[in-house]
Amino acid sequence: MESTVTPLPPGVEESYPPGPEEVIIRRLADPVQLQEAGQHAAFRLRYFDKRRRANSGSWLYCEPGGRAEVLWPESGSTLTLYDRCTGIVGSPSRGEPNFMFREIQRAVLNPNPGDQIELLGGALITAETGPWVLQRRSFEILRIKNQSKITGQVAYRDELFQLAPGETLDLPLLSGGGAPIAEVPGTEIVEGPGFDVSIFGDVAVSELEGGLELSGGSAEHEISGLGVRLHLAPGETARLLGLGPNAARPKDAPSLPSGATAAND
Repeated sequence: MESTVTPLPPGVEESYPPGPEEVIIRRLADPVQLQEAGQHAAFRLRYFDKRRRANSGSWLYCEPGGRAEVLWPESGSTLTLYDRCTGIVGSPSRGEPNFMFREIQRAVLNPNPGDQIELLGGALITAETGPWVLQRRSFEILRIKNQSKITGQVAYRDELFQLAPGETLDLPLLSGGGAPIAEVPGTEIVEGPGFDVSIFGDVAVSELEGGLELSGGSAEHEISGLGVRLHLAPGETARLLGLGPNAARPKDAPSLPSGATAAND
């Protein structure tokens, strides 16, 4: 077959080139594979080759039944992978998290101050100590549990969750990803009843009982809050309402049955 693309697109080994950081990979149970930074293929860690040094940019594959540990010698941080997990050793010196998951079944994290772990979809964990338990509950839910004695943070889209000791957080795995959304310079934060809304540009804001009403002007603008991003045409309005029995509803909205609560518009 003749190639229709010249030159061929770069492979994954060029997306994450070798970095200066070095970690130790330990195979605790078969099967585990390692693709060293800059190499084109992975190889299996055998029973006589349980311990390997690897640079940032390396890929680690833990298959069903396998167990592997990543150790950062300088800080003493560890990450243990169980069953089906795939990830990349990141390079903090070039702005990457310490480890970036691409597939996860179960993992236990024992970080140190300054460490960051990228979860499926791009959400980030920042914590000073561990353990933190990560577990795939279903195809679209990742459960995070803070089993340490110090509060840590999970940055997910436009939210920053403070996870106290013993608390559990279920993150939806969205098709659009869960990476933190960077704020645009000039963005203004408007406080609603129980939620915040970020607005940029020509937006008029008025208060409702239990929510906010926003109107877009003719100039460029953006509204971000409650997990949605809005761009309104001139004359259009949007209502963002909090949850609860006292949340405001449009006049033409149907009555809610007993015990039901109003949802976000």
